[in-house]
Amino acid sequence: MCGISGIFFVDEPRPGMASRIHRMTDTLRHRGPDDEGYCLVNSKTGACRFAAGAESVEEIRNALPTIDGLDQEPYDLALGHRRFAILDLTAGGHQPYFDERSNIGGVFNGLIYNYKEVKTELEAEGVSFYTDCDTEVLFKAYAFWGERCFAKFNGTWAVAIYDFNKRELLLSRDRLGKKPIYVHRTRNALYFASEIKAILRVLNTEVRVNERAVFDYLIGGYRDLSNTTFYEDIESLPPASVLRINARGETASSKYWDLHSNRDSALASAAPGEVAKELRRILEDAVRIRLRADVNLGIELSGGLDSSSIAGLASTVQPRQLSCFTVEYPQTKWNEEPYAREVAMRFKMDYHVVRSPERWFWNDVNEFVALHEEPFHSPNLHTQQAVWRLMHDTGIRVILYGAGGDEVFAGYRKEYFYRHLRDLLKRGQIASFAKNFMNFSELSAHELLAKAWQQFMPKPNNTLPAHSLFTNGLAHFPMLAANGGTAEAQLYMNMTELKMPYWLLSNDKNSLAIPVEVRAPLLDYRLVEFAFQLPVGLLIRDGWLKWILRKAMDDLLPPAITWRRKKMGYPFPLQDWLWNSMRTIETLLAESENPYLNRRYVCENLQPWMAQQPDLVWRILSLELWHRCFIRKQKVASLRPRAASRPATLRAA
Repeated sequence: MCGISGIFFVDEPRPGMASRIHRMTDTLRHRGPDDEGYCLVNSKTGACRFAAGAESVEEIRNALPTIDGLDQEPYDLALGHRRFAILDLTAGGHQPYFDERSNIGGVFNGLIYNYKEVKTELEAEGVSFYTDCDTEVLFKAYAFWGERCFAKFNGTWAVAIYDFNKRELLLSRDRLGKKPIYVHRTRNALYFASEIKAILRVLNTEVRVNERAVFDYLIGGYRDLSNTTFYEDIESLPPASVLRINARGETASSKYWDLHSNRDSALASAAPGEVAKELRRILEDAVRIRLRADVNLGIELSGGLDSSSIAGLASTVQPRQLSCFTVEYPQTKWNEEPYAREVAMRFKMDYHVVRSPERWFWNDVNEFVALHEEPFHSPNLHTQQAVWRLMHDTGIRVILYGAGGDEVFAGYRKEYFYRHLRDLLKRGQIASFAKNFMNFSELSAHELLAKAWQQFMPKPNNTLPAHSLFTNGLAHFPMLAANGGTAEAQLYMNMTELKMPYWLLSNDKNSLAIPVEVRAPLLDYRLVEFAFQLPVGLLIRDGWLKWILRKAMDDLLPPAITWRRKKMGYPFPLQDWLWNSMRTIETLLAESENPYLNRRYVCENLQPWMAQQPDLVWRILSLELWHRCFIRKQKVASLRPRAASRPATLRAA
């Protein structure tokens, strides 16, 4: 887990590259507190200089010149790296990496979970290794197999590889996009980094807002569609992709993996018990390889099906006692601590209970908005980070958690269950419809029928008064139409476009600000591929969401976990949170200078929206906070949260 950055000029080497890459990499310091390193290349002369920084490990500082002394020398390629050490804690894991035999080098962020298996395969081919780090495995795998190596990796990665012989730079991301690479291209250069702020640090031009991203976010709540960002000319490298650029400025892009949804595969006719058995086998191996670390590892345990599955499987494959952490929400309907305790006791885990974090969002607002770089979907990200920070404070550096279960196995009632009922009726599968309908206990039959019937009704193209909400410059954009389609289509869109790409990027920033490394076995690419070959009828069956996962865990977990209907997870009552900050929010928006909001209209309608569309209120607030921080370069003044005791209208001055 690290931060990477780079600059590649395709015309001429130039002085000043050392200070530029130093500034970029220093911006990523929070992602890698354990080490620092640089590489500068003049591709015209073949000169290559490795350099240390003030926070490089002692062995590196003693062996290399410092980056500060190289600014007068001309270079056209610069690479920077900040290390958060997880495997091989020695200087053997220092980056940038260089392999003399193949004449390739680069920087890498992430972790190859199956690095031991890949290393064994390469050793059988005669490849030698000198460290116990996955970094060496990645670069030597690329030297041996070329781009075919990416298909062999099981892990998370954002990597930049430079071929000194070809004078060519390659960028690549993991299959689902768990590790980010942001890219900015100019006529004669390419900049890349793990976070947008590192690129912004060295740009000489004024930041330009991507107005389409603003509209998509405010109206639909969408982020990172088509790998865009809120900044014009800064994009996210697509997951499962490779970008090449050579010294002549020629670029080529390709994909090495696609998620294929084939619900009519051979698995559709397989016995459910056999499907569950294979799912269990894949998930167990996904957990096994994610337990590899040379630092303390813990499990975030909510008491729900997903995290309990991870905890149970980890305990069966790991001989030593594992630590798990759960958050207690005393005297609330959301408290799942008793369920988490039951799981922990069953598997004899070292059980830790922490109280729900009390640190208020407004105490950290400027730092948190700056961390996420773009408007984000909910302040519960702050709550999640607070939990991880508590785990970090006990010495934990790697966290296994249950992220991805709802997206892979259809765990959202609103997103999938109602659509599935509609799909069954459309196909005339009345018996299956009746079984799902009658066995679903979270809602009354009347409520459930009303929800399912809504799926047949046409959706309006726009549910918000866009021409009033926005200033005139934005209202011409068409509304995204993503509400229709089958449950199968919604699963695929959420995994590849609408939700998962953004959530993964948010979790990356949230975790590495601490830093901790988070690992999600339920998002192992093998498990995702397997799940997307299953008919939806195995995901949603007899009124149960995630039925096949429950079936696979049936003999491992207590029935109170496996077959519990009510879904909780880590709660976040957004509407209550907004009301408790209502006066603060009104003040911020009444003072807004955001050109993308109709200030008067927003302030007049804020409290009605609070009652009906709290998600919209948050998105408006998040956009305002981001615009102040990154566009106007202002900080939010120290504000105490002030609640609104009764509905009132605050008009803009």
